[in-house]
Amino acid sequence: MIDEDLRTARRRAHRWEELEGRRTVVSALMREAQRELDAAGVWDQEGVAMRAARVGAYRMVLATVRRELAEVGPARELYEELLLREERRLTGSADPRGAELLGIGRLLAELDVELPAGERARAAGLALLDGAGGREETLAEFARRAEAVGMSVPAQAGSGGDVEVEQVVKQLGERCRELKRLRDRLHARREALLLG
Repeated sequence: MIDEDLRTARRRAHRWEELEGRRTVVSALMREAQRELDAAGVWDQEGVAMRAARVGAYRMVLATVRRELAEVGPARELYEELLLREERRLTGSADPRGAELLGIGRLLAELDVELPAGERARAAGLALLDGAGGREETLAEFARRAEAVGMSVPAQAGSGGDVEVEQVVKQLGERCRELKRLRDRLHARREALLLG
């Protein structure tokens, strides 16, 4: 029974994600159309009418998407709750998937710490490159955050060595993208095991 519940919840969660993506796009289009309408000159009545019609059309589409989202309800939360129940069941059993799920859980927990730390270190490096704050304080913050994720900032970076800072920031960006890809693969594997 839980397998069928999971499949149904998965379909609803995917539908929610699709609708939420559509809501985001339509909202952006509506805001842009509203800006164009606000900027249109009153002497261009035809242009104003056309832009007003576009804003009205986007409002109707957005209202429809919001109604559909309300019908789907808290689909993602329900799906995640069912996945957690199944995960607890499998990790507490002799099923070999349970051991793999425990390993995935440990890796995801590590990523939940390492990825934000890497993003904070990268942001500190970008702040240094942008000249935000005092150079010495910003450099010290960047060096501290980079060191926390196992990277070092060259000593010459403090004396106008932006090339070295740029290299470290680039490495941090690549590392964060790699960690996000790993996180996505682990989530996909977890889901496959739980639906399996």
